[in-house]
Amino acid sequence: MKTKLQLLCLIAIITCVSSVFSQTKLKSLDDFNIPTGDWFMAEEVKVDSVNHKLFRYAVGNGSFVNGETGKTDHLESKEAFGDIELHLEFLLPEGSNSGVYFQSRYEIQIFDSYGKENVDFSDCGGIYQRWDESKPKKQKGYEGITPRVNATKPLGEWQAYDIVFRAPKFDAKGKKVKNAMFEKVVLNGVIIHENKEVTGATREGLAGVEVAKAPLRLQGDHGRVAFRNIRIRDLENTRATKLNTWVDLFENTESGANYDFVVQGDATEDEAKNMFEYSNGELKAMYKWTASTAPYGVAITKKRYSSYDLKFEFKWGERRFEPRLNEIRDAGLLYHCQAGTYAWPPSLEYQIQEGDCGDLWSILGVSCDVLRDGEISVLKKVDYSRSKKFVDKEKAGWNEVLLKVRGDSAKYYLNGVLVNEIINSNYGGVSINSGFIALQAEYSELIYRNIKIMEKRSF
Repeated sequence: MKTKLQLLCLIAIITCVSSVFSQTKLKSLDDFNIPTGDWFMAEEVKVDSVNHKLFRYAVGNGSFVNGETGKTDHLESKEAFGDIELHLEFLLPEGSNSGVYFQSRYEIQIFDSYGKENVDFSDCGGIYQRWDESKPKKQKGYEGITPRVNATKPLGEWQAYDIVFRAPKFDAKGKKVKNAMFEKVVLNGVIIHENKEVTGATREGLAGVEVAKAPLRLQGDHGRVAFRNIRIRDLENTRATKLNTWVDLFENTESGANYDFVVQGDATEDEAKNMFEYSNGELKAMYKWTASTAPYGVAITKKRYSSYDLKFEFKWGERRFEPRLNEIRDAGLLYHCQAGTYAWPPSLEYQIQEGDCGDLWSILGVSCDVLRDGEISVLKKVDYSRSKKFVDKEKAGWNEVLLKVRGDSAKYYLNGVLVNEIINSNYGGVSINSGFIALQAEYSELIYRNIKIMEKRSF
């Protein structure tokens, strides 16, 4: 009996470790702790065209609204979180105010700040100040962090945050050894914070000792606000850096997988696992898929990488699916991904497509220049820009990809030959030199194998 129980426990541990679908989507009030106050669900939320301080809406699904008066309880998620990536969209009427509290303690401000020239920590995008009531009047507030720029949209437009947050870290005795950090804050496609530490709870955040995991809190008592499309990706199993050593990009560790399967739309965990499977160094896409139509998706790291060599082999399978049943087979290596909660994130792409392998695509705001024979070509800054490969080295069967990334530059190799080169990668108004790494699947069977990365010292 004891042996059987131990076996069951082992199976449970293996099941936990192999989980690669760590996204949480907060879609209803059932996802939050009671009391939820006057919050209700609505659809088609808009700012009233006559009285800009009010909302117009239809009761339904899709958006959270904090009551008729805009002064009610905060929403706190039932689930507790540590290291996460958050995507969240919000709408404010004129003059309103709210906030998002990571771990219910550390606030990113939401405020009607459009058009304001000189913003501070209390404006939209600010990391709110801490507070000490025992200090003299003008010293009570401290450590607020101003956003790099004012990236807010005009009144009446939905706005979006994409935020990578790292929880405080503690040693075996419970002593804090690392502060909480906002690793990256993107507001409406503009980077407004990078690597900003928070030494403790911001004003009106949850009091008491800091912890490794705690709920997400949405502020409900400072003015009318609506939220929608709240997606949270668990980043707990980010792997430690090993310089100048080839290691598997994807692997299962004792505490869980260091990657996720992110699939288009509201895919279930079962759908994600039928779309991708990773074992023995191979990532298979669409081999377990049974329907005639398919979504698209990515296998994406939980770690953001900066300078590295990445290599793998790929080969197409036989089956194709709608909506590309009669099209050439298509996929891609995405790097410098600025968000990981999307099935097609803002990123740069090493194109993997029949006949076009080695092409460059800049995607959804991430852009770069192309370097060839000492000449620089500036790509148009549109949602999707393309630079064709220098030379065709694609072959039937297995192909070998090598991507050499050094901060904001990269070289593309196919079967040992340089086929593209980029410099000056940028996003959201600043140069970018890091991001998540993802391998795509788009409506065709495909195998990636021997997926290895060697990190280099950043410069």
